[in-house]
Amino acid sequence: MDKAIHEKLFGESSANGCPAYSTDEKEAHRVRRKLKSAYTTSIKTGTTRTRTKPFFARYGSDPSTSTEVLAETFPLAVCRLALLLMQKDD
Repeated sequence: MDKAIHEKLFGESSANGCPAYSTDEKEAHRVRRKLKSAYTTSIKTGTTRTRTKPFFARYGSDPSTSTEVLAETFPLAVCRLALLLMQKDD
């Protein structure tokens, strides 16, 4: 997941490794900012009331057409959303 984000979203080579976007909160915020600028769509993140997956990330502003992912951590939620958005480009 980190490798795909590093190469596709940031356009960087992962030959020498890549940041831990899916586990590092600082790097996850960097991914979130990049998603906002690259896809010019509303990106929302926050917490849910669910204990097993307490974090969400969502793109889109229309409640009927927005896409949301849930995860155990904030970085994982952001990275799952990044994979979905990048997949739309393929």
